[in-house]
Amino acid sequence: MPEETSPVSPNVGRPDRARLLLDSSPIAAVITSLKGKFLFANRRTYELMGVTHGSALESGAALYADPDRFDELVKKFARDGSLREEEVQYLLPNGSKIWCLVNWQNIEYDGQRAMVVWSYDITHQKSVEAALEHARDLAEEASKTKADFLANMSHELRTPLNAIIGYSQILQEDFEETGHSDYIEDLKRIESAGKHLLGLINDVLDLSKIDSGRMDLYLEAVVVSRLMDEVFSLTKPLATTRSNRLTFSVPDNLPILHTDFVKLKQCLLNLVSNACKFTDGGDIAVRAWAADDEIFFDVTDTGIGMTQAQTEKLFQPFTQADPSTTRQFGGTGLGLAITQRLCRHMGGDVSLESSPGVGSTFTIRLPVKLEAVTSPSQPQMPTINSSKTGARILLVDDDPQIHHLIGTMLEREGYQVEHAHSGEAALLKAEELRPAVILLDIMMPKMDGWTVLGKLKESDTLKLIPVVVVSLLDERPLSLSLGADEVMSKPVDRSQLIAVVRNYVGSSSARILIVHENEDDQPFLSSTLSAHGYDVIEATGNIEALSVLATPPTPSVMLVSQHDAFDILEQTRDHPAFADLRIIIRASGELSMAEAAFLKERGAVVLPPGIAPQSALLKALETLKL
Repeated sequence: MPEETSPVSPNVGRPDRARLLLDSSPIAAVITSLKGKFLFANRRTYELMGVTHGSALESGAALYADPDRFDELVKKFARDGSLREEEVQYLLPNGSKIWCLVNWQNIEYDGQRAMVVWSYDITHQKSVEAALEHARDLAEEASKTKADFLANMSHELRTPLNAIIGYSQILQEDFEETGHSDYIEDLKRIESAGKHLLGLINDVLDLSKIDSGRMDLYLEAVVVSRLMDEVFSLTKPLATTRSNRLTFSVPDNLPILHTDFVKLKQCLLNLVSNACKFTDGGDIAVRAWAADDEIFFDVTDTGIGMTQAQTEKLFQPFTQADPSTTRQFGGTGLGLAITQRLCRHMGGDVSLESSPGVGSTFTIRLPVKLEAVTSPSQPQMPTINSSKTGARILLVDDDPQIHHLIGTMLEREGYQVEHAHSGEAALLKAEELRPAVILLDIMMPKMDGWTVLGKLKESDTLKLIPVVVVSLLDERPLSLSLGADEVMSKPVDRSQLIAVVRNYVGSSSARILIVHENEDDQPFLSSTLSAHGYDVIEATGNIEALSVLATPPTPSVMLVSQHDAFDILEQTRDHPAFADLRIIIRASGELSMAEAAFLKERGAVVLPPGIAPQSALLKALETLKL
């Protein structure tokens, strides 16, 4: 067994045929006794070590950059009797390091048992591997940067598009009232084109959200039969339009699935819709089945099918099986790419088998219980008594300008603003004044906002006071998980601030929540409702809307776009706190019979597309007697 020894000079002895062969080898070879005594080193060894031939050589652990690695190899050699292709790093006499692939082998040398260590220099290969790994990391970072860019740009594009759509609707209403009907058809074309482009951008946004890691999962218990019933009701009209026969098969013994209901439903809708699109007068069968700890969903059609070459590029973004299908059937080529990424995001995948002229079968595979991804924390629902205008608000910030700015905004609305300039003062004033709402900064000296928030939620007397974090930090998930009821970013938007505060202090008029797709989405609706005496709250996107809904007092009406309606209905449908919530949907396109029935069943009022939004909304509110 090799042992650590001091540097020794080689004992070359008499030359023989074996030594000549070793000296001519391009691989470094060192022979030692089993006790570690140096016996021989070939010429390549001296070249590798960077010393002159015949110089003293290090042996044992002293030769290794990591001595623990030497000990590990010794134990392995003693157990197995040899070592094969082990990567090690040598420390050379000049202080540099090289990587070698080594083999240790028992031999007989000069009549005694010995061992030979072969060392092949792989430093160049390791450098290439490191360079490739670095290049891969750069490529992955570039891909994520691209996805982030697409996500941000999609929002930037949606903002002016929503303005175009909104103002085209306003002009339609204005021209209808003034009798200039000649312009209405052109304005409807502008509106229709804008909505079509907005739909394409929404697909890009979904894809980029997944690729950039911004898409959250909301895990819940999913009854597969109920999921399949909803998908069937939504896709049956689509199958009927092309004379297809649609069947669903669900065994009774399927386990409860723990995953994101809405995203799985979106995947199934994408696949069944695709099958309906590419099948004419055929059969489409959807089957759910389970094996081991996984659940599978098969979508089989008897449509046009695909070749092997077409299937290989099918899941690539913006790509369809054949350019001619885009001309004939339309579409962005993003549906299947989104489906694949969503399935992988949920811990599974989607696969495909297809034959030209025979049909295709897409299979979704998901784990029965997804545990690797934690659902975003849902906003807490504290029980508080609403107040009238003039309620006391505690503003906590170490910046005097913030106190003046936000304080002025709130005081002009009639609120009583109390000021705390430190975390310690905030806790004392909260205990003394019991404010209706606390507006809390995070970045404060001595005691930061996180500490204040934690102490507020630990207190039996203060934990029910709503806390709104107002900070430069973009820490919404963390803030909500620590007990914050809402999060706002600086600089503060006045209308958003007032809407958030009103959400907690109450109002005597009907409270209406408007869910915008982005911050500039049809602001005229808000002003119209406010002018008619309604208490308007605004939210941007589904997540913010659900956060507002989760905090008392709950609005009596929610106005939402068709694009977001089904998602929000899924999130709120079984929650007792939303039993009396009336939902008004701004339709952007024609609803299928199944979709219309689905919305009617849940008590939603639909504003048809093409109708002036302001007057239609006011009429709907009158119908609801609000």
